[in-house]
Amino acid sequence: MSSSLAKAGSSGSDVDAPNAMIHDEKRRKRMISNRESARRSRMKRQKHLGGLVSEKSILERKIYEDNERYVAIWQSHFALESQNKILRDEKMKLAENLKNLQQILSGYEVPESDQDIEVSDRFLNPWQVSSPVKSITASGMFKF
Repeated sequence: MSSSLAKAGSSGSDVDAPNAMIHDEKRRKRMISNRESARRSRMKRQKHLGGLVSEKSILERKIYEDNERYVAIWQSHFALESQNKILRDEKMKLAENLKNLQQILSGYEVPESDQDIEVSDRFLNPWQVSSPVKSITASGMFKF
């Protein structure tokens, strides 16, 4: 548009024509260069966006896996805490039983030697009967 104005304002000489053609050629090359630069910029932006989308996908997957691990560890921790509580309660009961047994044992006097202990034969051999055995006869039980 500016070249047409230059032509209209000239005194009619053809001296400006080669200048105008050079100017139009430069403008055309600049326009092609700008289009190519814009195309490269769009491709670069698209490639960068693709990389960001890929990175987002990878990070989301990692978050999911970390979440799964967290849940598993939390469940394991909860189970261990429950077991630990059970074991502590059992320890307290056993400690109480031990204390009671120690109190019972402290009430007994321990003899100084085994000779002081008198044990009946009945307790040493419980499978032997100490009373006389009466035989049972079938003398009048069966009649033929």
